[in-house]
Amino acid sequence: MEPKAEAEKPLAVAQGVWAFRSVGFAGQVSTLISLGKEALVVDPPMFRGEAERIRAFAQKQGLRITWLALTHAHGDHAYGMAYFPDALVIAHREFWPFWGQAALQEAEYFARVLPGYRPPPLREPNLAFDRELSLLLGSQRLIFRHTPGHSPDGLIVELPGERVWICGDTVIPIPYLASGDREELLQTLRKLLSRWRGETIVMGHDQVLRGEEAGEAIERNAAYLESLGEVVQEALAKGAPREEVRRIPLSAFGIPKDVVGGLAAELHRVNLDRTYQELSGGK
Repeated sequence: MEPKAEAEKPLAVAQGVWAFRSVGFAGQVSTLISLGKEALVVDPPMFRGEAERIRAFAQKQGLRITWLALTHAHGDHAYGMAYFPDALVIAHREFWPFWGQAALQEAEYFARVLPGYRPPPLREPNLAFDRELSLLLGSQRLIFRHTPGHSPDGLIVELPGERVWICGDTVIPIPYLASGDREELLQTLRKLLSRWRGETIVMGHDQVLRGEEAGEAIERNAAYLESLGEVVQEALAKGAPREEVRRIPLSAFGIPKDVVGGLAAELHRVNLDRTYQELSGGK
């Protein structure tokens, strides 16, 4: 199964850095980074045709894709590694253990939302790290930082020379907690805010943000998670049952329904359910 919509043009994020937005699933964003004569792709797309488009674009720039970085072990950010079988893969050390737990659930999810899609197999990363990894690959300095919360293995890729943060799903138009932890993600976002000094942010879905918009996006994510806890706690104090909590509307949080490929309302329901479990002691 391949997307039928016309591909979007790549966005030049900085010198030697391009973002590619998927038309096949939820505006997932892949990032191509020049390393000189070689290149690294962050979160290669889950569709072969989109992966080949990135490869062809790289070749036109005189680049050969030899490295991949996976921001976390969710299918839309990881399946694409199969289309670059010779590339070396960088991920957090929890990536492979977490994928062992999540693989079946991910396959079932994508079978539901993308009928006919056949998930390719993943392979264990070549290079895994714990808290932080700094590498000089060719002409490019990259810093990989662990940013748990959306998932236990989450990471962001920083390009200090270009002042770009490639954030995966740590920062997206609406936080998503299906396999994450609200408090942990909130702590991660607060740390990002404390270090942010105007860097451009490449989200895991939909958007590349510059200037104040980038910092405001982190703030909105943190504010949503804080409000989520407050609203659900208030509902629990009133004795609201789980089904009633799940119906608290997204509009109460000021987030448009059309973000993340129109999946925002569904993600919000999952977040409400996860927060209900957290605050009710798992009931």
